[in-house]
Amino acid sequence: MLRYVVLLMTAIGLLAGRMDARAEEVSGQVLLAGRGAARLAVVSLQGDHKAEPLAHAVMDQRDKTFIPHVLVVTRGTTVQFPNNDTVFHNVFATFEARRFDLGLYPRGATRTVRFDKPGLVAIMCNIHAEMSAYILVVDTPYYAVTDKQGRFRISHAPPGTYTLRVWHESGATETRTVTIKPQQAPWTLTLARK
Repeated sequence: MLRYVVLLMTAIGLLAGRMDARAEEVSGQVLLAGRGAARLAVVSLQGDHKAEPLAHAVMDQRDKTFIPHVLVVTRGTTVQFPNNDTVFHNVFATFEARRFDLGLYPRGATRTVRFDKPGLVAIMCNIHAEMSAYILVVDTPYYAVTDKQGRFRISHAPPGTYTLRVWHESGATETRTVTIKPQQAPWTLTLARK
C-alpha cells in the first residue's frame, strides 16, 4: 500500500512539474512615448483561462487619498472601501465596468462593491475633488501593475496566443495579439496617447 501511495505522489509531482515547466514568466517595461517610464500602468494577457474572483481586495481612504491609486481585480471580486481618514467621504464611480455611489460615511466605516463586468472604473470622492483612483476589472489571472520604473512581471502564463492589453491613466493604451513562447524574452512596450 505504501508503495502505491509513493508512486501516486511521484506521478502527481511529475505532473505538477510538467505544468510548472509549461508556465512562463512574462516581464518587461512599459514606457510612455517621449515621457519615460509608465508608472502604475496595467498589463494583462487575455486568453482562454478565466480568473476566479479575488478573495480580498481593498481600496483604502487615508489623508484624502485612495490607496492604492490603481487597483486590478478579477471579474466577480468584491472590493472593500474602508474610510481610515479623519473626515467623511462619499465614494462614487463612473465609467465602463461599474457605476455606484456609496453615500457619505465616517471614519471606521467600510462599504463594499462587487465588480461583475470587465473594464475601467474611475473612483472619486464627491466631497474631495482632489481624490481619484482607478479600478481595472479583468477576466484573466495574468496581469500586473508596473512599478516606478515601468517594470512588470506576470508569472505562470502558459505558452500560447493572448490579447495583450496595456492601460495607463494618461489615456495611453495598447491592444495587440502576442504569442508567449518558452523562455520568453522581456518586452519593451511603448505607449502613445491617442
